[in-house]
Amino acid sequence: MPHESHPHGLPTAALRVDEGLVCGDDQLYFPAQLGEPQFAATDETGRHHYTVTPRFRRVVAEWVAITVEATSDHLRFRWDGDELIVIDDDALDDDGDPTSGPAVERIRPDADGKYTFATWLWHVYDAAAEHLDDTTHAALALLATDNLLQVDTVIRYVAANTYPAPDPQTLHDIRHRHRTTANPPVVPSRDTDVEEPHDE
Repeated sequence: MPHESHPHGLPTAALRVDEGLVCGDDQLYFPAQLGEPQFAATDETGRHHYTVTPRFRRVVAEWVAITVEATSDHLRFRWDGDELIVIDDDALDDDGDPTSGPAVERIRPDADGKYTFATWLWHVYDAAAEHLDDTTHAALALLATDNLLQVDTVIRYVAANTYPAPDPQTLHDIRHRHRTTANPPVVPSRDTDVEEPHDE
């Protein structure tokens, strides 16, 4: 049953009622519907760590892919219609043939249109871990919508909270590449790189 109030002290517009925040190791937070948290470990400070299998809406899955591609030296992504293709240049395809290409995984949306990165490790938000600043609040509020127009806000959030910090232009370029290689919608979307406003 969804919580009646948002966790983490976030403004009501910054997080959907049925979603929480998850992050990868030393990376930024993304909103997702959460599975049941599983205890993972306790660190030297006594902080408990849990893992979850989150389910992401399409717009959030897009930004997960953009962020990871911008900071990884071996993972690439592209969209094939509604399917997200993950290309791992450090792993061989399943046949084990050393002359074969990189490993390719297709992430398909579930019946609710949500995406699951099943083999990835995610952590739930720990309210004691850090203060979420205004840039984070603004970006999460945009990610709470399904029509993300002001991408500069999200790019600032990604650049400021991701390690190693990606160049903002690189994030723009990856986003443009992902959108131009995806099957275009039948009706042109308002959310295009040409029309979207820059909120400098």
